Amino acid sequence: MGGRRVNFAPRMPTIIVALVFVLIGVIGTFGGMLPSLAGMSSQALGAWSLLVATVVLFAGMIFKGI
Repeated sequence: MGGRRVNFAPRMPTIIVALVFVLIGVIGTFGGMLPSLAGMSSQALGAWSLLVATVVLFAGMIFKGI
């Protein structure tokens, strides 16, 4: 417990990238407005996009400078 900081705040570029993935995810999952790509439906692309946004934000919290 030496006062070592283990969590960081994501930087603004990281938040913007995650926000873009969230918007794509919402449009694809709930709106069904994304074209099918690589044999995946709009809903599947949206769900994967939301998952990527979550991973990006977690990476921003774990690694300093992301």
